[in-house]
Amino acid sequence: MAEDDPRPGSARPPTAKPTSGGSGAETGYAVIGTLISGMAVWGGAGWLLDQWVDTRVFFPVGIILGMAVAIYVVVLRFGGLPSPSGAAHSSTRHTSTTQGGRRSRPRTQKGQR
Repeated sequence: MAEDDPRPGSARPPTAKPTSGGSGAETGYAVIGTLISGMAVWGGAGWLLDQWVDTRVFFPVGIILGMAVAIYVVVLRFGGLPSPSGAAHSSTRHTSTTQGGRRSRPRTQKGQR
């Protein structure tokens, strides 16, 4: 199809790749980085405000506010619950799960695999 091919000299549109969840270490570093940067940015803003107003109250308030905002961002970005649409799909096929959440093997009659 002609509209799928880019014209010569034009930029190629980005391909639609599914985003991966990343490794566990990658996610952990992102969470820790978000928490530390939230405290640093809001604590720094509080410190600057303390220097300007000549008080000592905004620095700790900024750190606490930064931690709260960072936790909110982490929950939004990484802590989503699975969609309820998966529950409708699982009702069509019965698979049991073990205590750890892994799927157990389907039970078969003796001699069958």
